[in-house]
Amino acid sequence: MTAETQQISADQSAMAKHIGDTMLYPPEQPFPKTPLDYGIAYRDVSFEARDGVRLSGWLLNETAGNVIVMTHFGYRANRYGYQLKHQPDGSVPYDKEIEFVKVAKRLTDAGYAVLMYDLRNHGLSGKSRLGVGTGGVDERWDVLAAVDFVAADPATAGKPVGLLSYCMGANATINAMAEDADAFSHAGVNALVALQPLRNGDFLRKTGVVEGLWNAVEDHFTAHTGGISLDYPVQDAATFVNVPTRLVQARKDPNTDFDFVAALFENIPVEKEMYWLEEPTHRFDGYNWFGDHPGDMLTWFDSHVPDGGSAK
Repeated sequence: MTAETQQISADQSAMAKHIGDTMLYPPEQPFPKTPLDYGIAYRDVSFEARDGVRLSGWLLNETAGNVIVMTHFGYRANRYGYQLKHQPDGSVPYDKEIEFVKVAKRLTDAGYAVLMYDLRNHGLSGKSRLGVGTGGVDERWDVLAAVDFVAADPATAGKPVGLLSYCMGANATINAMAEDADAFSHAGVNALVALQPLRNGDFLRKTGVVEGLWNAVEDHFTAHTGGISLDYPVQDAATFVNVPTRLVQARKDPNTDFDFVAALFENIPVEKEMYWLEEPTHRFDGYNWFGDHPGDMLTWFDSHVPDGGSAK
């Protein structure tokens, strides 16, 4: 091996670590606003995942007759949203703020209660045993914990439930159904809106990570996640989805593999519809979409998540 080859290998190893770490370790972001800043009454809540990780959240408009559980997209966000000034190492993949509470406001105005919570290793939630993001694999325990919470909390127990899950949160939701589909039935979950599920590996390839470097990133990622691949087959877990599902995807998203999206949709065995966002040209535009264009989301939930009656 020549000195030049050794240098290239060292540089590639350092780059692989940097890229892998952006997937493994989400940036810390504070909460610049609470739901009260949007005019929404809320309660701070916490609950424990089955593997012992303590999760932190907000329960909004809790006396409503039905409930939506919102699961954020992870890595560069928390339950509040995505903030430009807190992106790591000057890396800013999107030049606009994302405020998930704006989406929650659309839901509470339509008469829903909303549970917003931080995935593990994000926001105010606890750290997992390994302290790393896994692309929606270990995060499945968080979705199950959120569903278990709304099934047990006195304010929400017995009320119909819908799920609004973004990107890695959509992966986590689908993986959670593969883990324990009965938990969703027990909690009265009636519908899912899954926005832009995505494998980490597809994202990296679409952003220009070539095969040799990608393999090094895969090695780094699996070494730190206990063997979980960047290409974990969430599309296979979709065969366990057991509620009517609206799969939402920006048609011009440059960061996804549309064959993966098609395979995931094909594998969903229950009532399903594909909703294509025609206007967005950036993946992150899709994350903002329902804050400004809530109609399709509300139509799906209104059709499948009946009002169970407000709490007395």
